[in-house]
Amino acid sequence: MFGYIKPDIPELKVKENELYKATYCGLCRTMGKCTGCMSRLTLSYDFAFLALIRMVTDNIRGEIKMRRCMVHPFKKRPMVEINESLEFCAKASVILTKMKLKDNINDSHGLAKLKAKIAGLVSVFFKKTDKELKPLEEKVGECIDNLTKLEKESSDSIDQTAHTFGELLGSVASFGYDSSLNRILYEAGYHLGKWIYVIDAIDDMKDDLKKRSYNVLINSYGNELTAEDKEALYCAMMLELDAMSKSMELIDFSAHRDIESIIKNIIYSGMVKETRNVLMLDKCDKCEK
Repeated sequence: MFGYIKPDIPELKVKENELYKATYCGLCRTMGKCTGCMSRLTLSYDFAFLALIRMVTDNIRGEIKMRRCMVHPFKKRPMVEINESLEFCAKASVILTKMKLKDNINDSHGLAKLKAKIAGLVSVFFKKTDKELKPLEEKVGECIDNLTKLEKESSDSIDQTAHTFGELLGSVASFGYDSSLNRILYEAGYHLGKWIYVIDAIDDMKDDLKKRSYNVLINSYGNELTAEDKEALYCAMMLELDAMSKSMELIDFSAHRDIESIIKNIIYSGMVKETRNVLMLDKCDKCEK
């Protein structure tokens, strides 16, 4: 949905990279089968990451088969076969997309509203999610409504807005689990959500200024981030990644060491690099993790 949660490909082993790509392609195929071909347009690295985590917590060894797809029809590619974890991620992705499109239509004006409505028409072709996911859909809708309220109030509180999106992603990550595992995944998703909200706000600053759209960072820091602002944001985002990683360390990866390596690569390298790239930091010795 956002696309910031990426692995550091050069640091992955060949087998790890193949498994990651097979999971990504497997999620795409699952979306086509479970939520409709048009839903594939919402495919993101973020839900491929969540799929890997849930394959571990669901104790699923992803079976890989060579298959063709619409994008690559002439050469078969390795894909993880459809499984419970991929199905959940496909349906959760559709829930978030539908809620976001609805919110965009309500909040946009003029040409932007027309574009949002056109995008919203695409969601008509998405298959309906299961009744079992209704509580998740309601929770996501509640969080989106809370974010909309903060935006309409022109909130300048990064903590409050990021917290709300953290609640949303924490609910998605932990849905369907009980007891301690539910808490572990909620915490991991919560801190990941806060990180995503802030990095997306940083990335959108220039466009939001042009469109005069709401952006909590513009309200907090003004039209441009200073070097000191960037260092402060970098440190805060590293703290969120650190809190997330501590939660992830409580998950039992003993039967999934290959996935563990991919997840650690994404958290400790890929997401750190993505943070620095979006902030355009060449060096930050003071805040380095």
